[in-house]
Amino acid sequence: MSEVTEDGAVAAEAIDPRRFRTVLGQFCTGVTIITTIDDGVPVGFACQSFAALSLEPPLVLFCPTKTSRSWAAIERSGIFCV
Repeated sequence: MSEVTEDGAVAAEAIDPRRFRTVLGQFCTGVTIITTIDDGVPVGFACQSFAALSLEPPLVLFCPTKTSRSWAAIERSGIFCV
């Protein structure tokens, strides 16, 4: 989980590796929604290519189209939510 402060900075909390593994283990397959806030506007897309990448450090991966407007917004903001 992370929190956006008043100045727009993102304060990340530590993620418990066991909880992260449990959560990702319950997602067998399907569509995820990847979102961000770009210039104050919510942006997102339905993503079929989502997977766990690493438990330590906790990482996930998703594969957007490089020409996607949503990907451009996520890249600009530097943060996303699944």
